[in-house]
Amino acid sequence: MTCFFGSIGAAIADPVELVLRDDSFSVFGTLISFDGEIYQIQSEFGQLTLAADMMICRGAACPPLRVSPENVIFSGDRSLNSTLLMPLIKSFADHEGYSYQLSQDTAGQITLFDPKSGGARAVFTLSDRDSSHAILDILDDQAHFALTRRAATQEEQAALQKDMFSTLDHPQNSMVLAWQNLYLYSQPSNPNRFITMSQLVAMLDEKPRLWPLTSGTQYPVFLTGQDDQTLALRQLLRVFDVAKQMPPKGVNTPGRLTISADQMPQNTLVRVSLGCVQQVLPTEIQAPAHPLQIPIYLIAAPKKMQNITRAFWAFLLTPEAQDTVQTLGFISRSLKKTEIHGQSGFLINAILNTDINMRTKDLRQAVLKLNGYERMSLAFHFLEGVQIMDTDSLSNLQFFKHLLVDGYFKGRNVMFVGFSDSQGSADGNVQISLGRARAVRATIATMLEDTQLSNGFEVLGLGEGLPLACNDTAWGQNKNRRVEIWVK
Repeated sequence: MTCFFGSIGAAIADPVELVLRDDSFSVFGTLISFDGEIYQIQSEFGQLTLAADMMICRGAACPPLRVSPENVIFSGDRSLNSTLLMPLIKSFADHEGYSYQLSQDTAGQITLFDPKSGGARAVFTLSDRDSSHAILDILDDQAHFALTRRAATQEEQAALQKDMFSTLDHPQNSMVLAWQNLYLYSQPSNPNRFITMSQLVAMLDEKPRLWPLTSGTQYPVFLTGQDDQTLALRQLLRVFDVAKQMPPKGVNTPGRLTISADQMPQNTLVRVSLGCVQQVLPTEIQAPAHPLQIPIYLIAAPKKMQNITRAFWAFLLTPEAQDTVQTLGFISRSLKKTEIHGQSGFLINAILNTDINMRTKDLRQAVLKLNGYERMSLAFHFLEGVQIMDTDSLSNLQFFKHLLVDGYFKGRNVMFVGFSDSQGSADGNVQISLGRARAVRATIATMLEDTQLSNGFEVLGLGEGLPLACNDTAWGQNKNRRVEIWVK
């Protein structure tokens, strides 16, 4: 069945006749919708989708062939609507040459106008909803997009797959628009101010849930914060027990752990180490990336998009859009370079995360092979033991394709470098990591329909070498199962 993305609302009741322009075929039925390009009709043959440039519509219910504005509804978090989505819509309008105007009557509504005719081309409406209700709006046919601080749950994915004849994690229906830091805070009376990711996972996953022992004292953990943000943290850490313990009312609870996307007073901040041990790097070395970075998803109803909507969706994965994301204070795909011999802390952190039983020759080979190359911030992550990328990495592929088409790497040596976690044998992990590097290169070649371009790129598998995080948690293992891009 062909899915259709038309206007939201009731179907047109009066019958119409759609006739091929050479009169060789005609069909009667009820017009479901029309987007300027495609008719969808309920006929005696079932639901049909027909191209407007091949058909003539006859009947009182036939829509005018003039272009009408596209009405697009986004349902999502209030703060993300105003600080991320609306600026991106304005950036898209500037990029495409549209003028725009904010509605004086409807909050969160912006209209894009044709610069030549002055006619309205699209009306984008941003509706403030939490993640759960935003996804429900898609299911209820009340929104075309959901902007969420977390991934859809298994139940939400199943509902969309059942009702929409598609899957939520399909790259055409879901993208990671940006990332945002989450911060952890505890009560001033709690002496714990620095924990590792392994300790954080244990605090949220084990029973009873307890803080690390400090000064002979241990506190029970009470996780608090907005539901979207607490679930996003659990998804990030792969801790899915959602049983929520609430602190007793009116009692001082040093064990309260609060999650927030906002920065609070420093005396309550709990720092989280990316590594296996509680190391504090020297001041002249830049600290590793903030470990609690959650993806912000834009989920599309899996139906056919109209022209401007489709162009906006494609724009979001361009370097221009990602530069805007970065300017807005979010974490984007805009490339950042790290030299392996530079003072970035990358190599030091990798050595500190190295398992004791890891072969010295693997680390030595990594340093020798990559010396002179620069490590780009874009990476592709994989499910355990296979060459299947996770959902978040599918959007990275589209962005990388734009970079290649735009000639970003022209005249540069490009190497896809594969890494693994420490599960399994060292020799086996080298082969797995090499296979992943080859898989990314092959996927890019298929996307570009130009085998020669990607086949010219080198591949390297370094197995367990240069781990980004400790391998003792599912989060750390996923962080280490990756393919990176190195250039010189």
